[in-house]
Amino acid sequence: MSPRRPRALLPVLVLGLTAPLTLLAPPAAAEAGPGETPVPRALTADGRPAQVDDVLKHCRTDRSACTFTIDPKLSREYVTTVKSLGNAVVNCTQSDMAVERTVTLKTGTTDNIGGEISGTITAEGTVAASGQVTANLANETAMEHKTPQLDKGPTSSNGNKTTVSGGATASGSLTARLAFEAAFKATYSKSWTVEATEETAYKTTVHAHDMLVFGANAAMRRVVGSLIAKTGQRIIGIAVDSPSMVNSSSFIAQTYAAPDGVCGGTRPTGNTAEGEGGDGKLRHAVQEVPAARVVPPGADPKREVALPAHAN
Repeated sequence: MSPRRPRALLPVLVLGLTAPLTLLAPPAAAEAGPGETPVPRALTADGRPAQVDDVLKHCRTDRSACTFTIDPKLSREYVTTVKSLGNAVVNCTQSDMAVERTVTLKTGTTDNIGGEISGTITAEGTVAASGQVTANLANETAMEHKTPQLDKGPTSSNGNKTTVSGGATASGSLTARLAFEAAFKATYSKSWTVEATEETAYKTTVHAHDMLVFGANAAMRRVVGSLIAKTGQRIIGIAVDSPSMVNSSSFIAQTYAAPDGVCGGTRPTGNTAEGEGGDGKLRHAVQEVPAARVVPPGADPKREVALPAHAN
């Protein structure tokens, strides 16, 4: 597990994902937040302003039309601010309850040039060197919090999804992506990780009328560089954010007292019996409530546990 990193309490509920890995030095510890995202700028061969789309169109003309150059000084490892995973687990019974959950965090890749590097085009058949696919393209940008079954635990995922089905013509900058992949491997001696899944398992006792909230800091890598065409045209200030290869995400479990009104009955007094309902099954009196609705802003948790992350 990576060293502990600065984080915000779960009530903030915002997304926020470190020095680059080089062949000469070990990676620096991840920093909090990626900093300001650069604005990509296109230039002609003689340095005059140009259109980003024009350079990308040229890159699509041939598989070797463009190359990508990484700027190690601007690339970095970082972690997001704490993001809530799924809903709060609220014990509305009058007894303690044992809960065992597996929590999953999925992170994907984004870029600041409209998905030209992070997006994917999938279709059966031939993909031409230009990156054109004879198909109907449906592009989705998704942010999901999924809890399909209460006893399986929450899953959080985010990223870009591109699907292709029969129909019209879809165009994507295949060369921009290939150029970036080649530069990444040459710089870091590892293949680029487009998507990562990490998870943790946690077994605990949730006291009567308490609630358990899971969150995570996603460990990410930002690579900054330039896409350069054979003609001398180029796009500078391209940023690609993808899962870190050298740091693990951090999971935390926080326990809060359920606010008045969340459970139908009154909060029990005294100590509840330890281990009642200890078979790990979530009863009908256990609720799944969106954490944003039940965790008061600025609230301090009664208990907080850091959990190791495991790559899936």
